[in-house]
Amino acid sequence: MVPMLEVTLQKRLDGFMLDVAFIAANELVVLFGPSGAGKSLTLQAIAGTIHPDAGRIVIDNQIVYDSEQHLDLPPQVRRVGYVPQHYALFPHLTAAANIGFGLAHLSRAEREQRVQDMVTLFDLQGLTHRRPRELSGGQQQRVALARALAVRPRLLLLDEPFAALDLALRESLREELAQVQARTGITVVMVTHDLTDAFALGHRILVYEAGRVIQHGTREEVFFHPATRHVAELVGTRNILPAVVERSDGVTLWMRWQGHQIAVLAHALTPGTLVELCIRPTQILIVRPDRLAERERVNLLSGTLVREQMHGETYLLSLRVDGSPAASDLEIALPAYVYHRLALDTDKRVTVELRQQALHVMGGKDGGQGTGDRGQ
Repeated sequence: MVPMLEVTLQKRLDGFMLDVAFIAANELVVLFGPSGAGKSLTLQAIAGTIHPDAGRIVIDNQIVYDSEQHLDLPPQVRRVGYVPQHYALFPHLTAAANIGFGLAHLSRAEREQRVQDMVTLFDLQGLTHRRPRELSGGQQQRVALARALAVRPRLLLLDEPFAALDLALRESLREELAQVQARTGITVVMVTHDLTDAFALGHRILVYEAGRVIQHGTREEVFFHPATRHVAELVGTRNILPAVVERSDGVTLWMRWQGHQIAVLAHALTPGTLVELCIRPTQILIVRPDRLAERERVNLLSGTLVREQMHGETYLLSLRVDGSPAASDLEIALPAYVYHRLALDTDKRVTVELRQQALHVMGGKDGGQGTGDRGQ
């Protein structure tokens, strides 16, 4: 597939250096990372509201910026829909007038039809005569999206589109945005530092840190196979386990962690190599005693639940493995109904399984070097 968007850009701003490159094609790409990493600056460069120092931006085979050619098309020529963090609706205009603001080149009949199409798409019936101050946060967000799409852009840029919304509304509008992208096939580049937004929406994710992309890939690759410890921490992996390679038979790699032998799928690592294993809290299985003999299992660990927190309908549990000197060793995430079905509110002794397919190996330092800099 020919990339719809190609970006290579460098921008220095107040001592900060942005230096990124990526492509996108008919998908929803999430720029994910901490505040100040350069995500919003990237959107502004693509939209044409700031000028890069060097690079090249191509939208739908049209070069809109090229430093070598001294080419920098103005925003209105780029045909990019851009929704900034706080929507930037015109306070003196109605919702309908905001949606139709960029349609002055159309006849009145065409403009009214286009606005009506957007009103229907975003379920804004009955709100068209209201001004922004008379709309809820979710309604303002839908009006801003409708305005951005009304001009039929080649590309849609969204900067923290759900940041000001409550949890229930975020969930509703995430689903709405995913449906709009699927129906229209438009390429969307969205900025967020919210893990749930990134995982729920991103077909591909670019992890930003200090003006650089430190990992990119599908959401499964980024969330379940982080490239480094730092990426693992950014995407909320939580369970990062320092281990040493013991042996391999070409199919299975055995490692030692906290005095326990852990088996993972084979990697090209030699005995004595220091690594870090990671596994997301949702991927750790609590095995009921009556299910232990149902099939052959590896990486079984027993221990005591020492802490629990409730987040909505999910329990986040901390497990101290038997024989461990640590206060806790593993974090486990469980739906509330599983937590209660397993009677974990009263029984704190559990056996867990670290599935081989869910364990990811990071790093690969030679243990003989005596370095503690692992997973980088």
